[in-house]
Amino acid sequence: MRELPGLNHLFQTAETGAVAEYYQIEETMARLALETIAQWLAERGFARKRRR
Repeated sequence: MRELPGLNHLFQTAETGAVAEYYQIEETMARLALETIAQWLAERGFARKRRR
């Protein structure tokens, strides 16, 4: 398990994590969360090669 500081349970950057804050958040998913998940998948052989 890994903690991602400053993110709520939806992997969005959040100040408090309160439900009332959801309406103010504009991002779908924080870059930190995406990069962490991508790295975890790559370490387990699930990475796809990027097309250029």
